[in-house]
Amino acid sequence: MLGGLDRTQKETASLLDSLVSSGEFPGAVLFSGDRFTGRMFASRQVCLALGIPDENVLIISDRNHAYRIRTAISLYRKNKNNSSKKFLRENVSILLQQYHGALIEAQSTTAGKKRFSDAAEVTEILRDLDSAEESQVEAVTEKLEKALSPLMDSNRSATLTIGQVRSIRDWCATSSMDGSAKMVIIEGLENAGDSAVNGLLKTLEEPPSGCRFILISANSGRIPATILSRVRKFRFNSLDESGKRSVLDPLFVDSSKYPSLESFFLEGSGIDDAKLLACAEDLLERRELDIPALVAELERSQGWDRFFEHVSNQVSKAFQEGRLDERRSSYLQKAISDAVTKGRIYNQMKRLTFDFIVYRVKEVNR
Repeated sequence: MLGGLDRTQKETASLLDSLVSSGEFPGAVLFSGDRFTGRMFASRQVCLALGIPDENVLIISDRNHAYRIRTAISLYRKNKNNSSKKFLRENVSILLQQYHGALIEAQSTTAGKKRFSDAAEVTEILRDLDSAEESQVEAVTEKLEKALSPLMDSNRSATLTIGQVRSIRDWCATSSMDGSAKMVIIEGLENAGDSAVNGLLKTLEEPPSGCRFILISANSGRIPATILSRVRKFRFNSLDESGKRSVLDPLFVDSSKYPSLESFFLEGSGIDDAKLLACAEDLLERRELDIPALVAELERSQGWDRFFEHVSNQVSKAFQEGRLDERRSSYLQKAISDAVTKGRIYNQMKRLTFDFIVYRVKEVNR
């Protein structure tokens, strides 16, 4: 059922399958729930079930693809089997669908437009991957890793821009060559600016014929009620032990080693999550912190975003435990959020964002 979604989200899978089978799948739906609960997987399986070809699926997302793709590459190099190859292809394809030709005009910079030609190069390498013999795996994955490098982080700007909304509207208004339906998948709408959200609202108020929308959110409470009133909602539950096994066992991964899917992806991508958490705690607690060593670790693992996330979480924890008052907590949370968002939008070096956040935390903790 929907590619095995029923093994992790039984009730939701049943509802979705029923809507698809009856031809009554809504024009706009919301898949809410925590990260790593299968919301994007479900979205793509719905597209397959509805007979929507890949070229008619457009994705906009602020997810961190690096964790998933680096883990998938590492797993394929280790196992060299069809299940790990499929897993790698699936994760890369999600990234590539964010470089759909319909979105190129929404890019305002030359560098942004170049990413679309970079994506085309990755598509060609995926064809080599499909036909690769076991002896060719190392060479093909090395080539793929290099080609993916400029793409994996550049997509992580504000989730949705007004320019992208206009491009989506124009794309939806154009009929497909074969008359097939279209799907727009938007992940992280709660992080988008007001102009983009309002633009999307107008599109949902007058939905284009033959085009459906799937919204994916980890915090649907931050999505305006005007949007929520126009979508049918589906809740994805956190995976239990059985659900985690159903994802990892087919990949020949010992699920007992990992408390969660997120921990599997973090380790697979080379991020020492425990070390980053400890450093974030030291920063908030004003304990001695070896900044050069931390920077070296972040550069090695490219775990910058994970560290920023830990710092934000530690600020929340300090407030909840009464170690940080509301004024200072709110100031820091806004400073961290603004720094990360601006860094993504302007493709700023991560070290600059890191320096800013560390400075602000130390400033507040004096």
